[in-house]
Amino acid sequence: MVGYVYDPIFTEHGSDEHIENRFRVEAIDQVAQNFPLRRYDRARASKEELSTIHEKHYVEWVEKAYEEGYRFILNEDTLLTPKSFEVASYAAGSTKPIVDAFARGEIQRAFLNIRPPGHHAERRTGQGFCIFNNIAFMARYAQKRGFAKVMIIDFDVHHGNGTQDIFYSDDTVCYFSTHERNNYPYFTGSIEEIGEGRGEGYNINRPYGEYCSDEELLALYEDLPKWFDFDIVLVSAGYDLMRDEAISTAQITFGGLRHLVRKILDFAGDTPVAFLLEGGYNLTSLTQSVEITLQELCDV
Repeated sequence: MVGYVYDPIFTEHGSDEHIENRFRVEAIDQVAQNFPLRRYDRARASKEELSTIHEKHYVEWVEKAYEEGYRFILNEDTLLTPKSFEVASYAAGSTKPIVDAFARGEIQRAFLNIRPPGHHAERRTGQGFCIFNNIAFMARYAQKRGFAKVMIIDFDVHHGNGTQDIFYSDDTVCYFSTHERNNYPYFTGSIEEIGEGRGEGYNINRPYGEYCSDEELLALYEDLPKWFDFDIVLVSAGYDLMRDEAISTAQITFGGLRHLVRKILDFAGDTPVAFLLEGGYNLTSLTQSVEITLQELCDV
């Protein structure tokens, strides 16, 4: 059985005119109806829990920002609307029921249809459509529930600068990212960024050039760290690497994506694995991409 999280609360942040909007998760949920998924209820992250990955003053600022007249975080691409703090708290917190289900042995695979996305949110600030870092929150909660070593794989076309920032000095979390070089956030994600202190060697970036093909992308996944003795695999599933997306030049096909998902599942082996929604803005491409992911997760 494959676990699944979605709730209408995730539609209550942002603007319909923004590229990262409610239609994304609504369309995915329609696709999910066609699969035998075990649905889990939403859960909210407390401010104290969010402060395990973000600085306390940032969490408290987000809570009050809209009432104090702020309408975006850092740049105008990351909106603040009346319910943004609540929705973002549920996006991060709704990773907890899946981890709990993994710990109980109820499921071994999961897909989390949540928004706003998270991998650009750093310890001190959100950015790039992201308010709180959902996958970082899930990693810390997983460790609390006994999954000591966490593997994070990020195939979004953009570098997950926030996830890198949070775990850069941590040897209990290994971060592996493939992303388009010279795309947002522009100044992070080089191959030389390998972590520091205890975390040196546990941050692995594999950037690619413009017009990346299936073959080029899949070859980078030969560098997945087989030496890292992980207890759980978490995936930042950003579907903006697909060739029909408008905010990159990557030319990944649906067949290439299927091979990528299979490669990740093979790497995970018998350990729990969860895919968390990040990017993907062309609804036709997004829904077909998630359908492929769910087919592989359900092995149908």
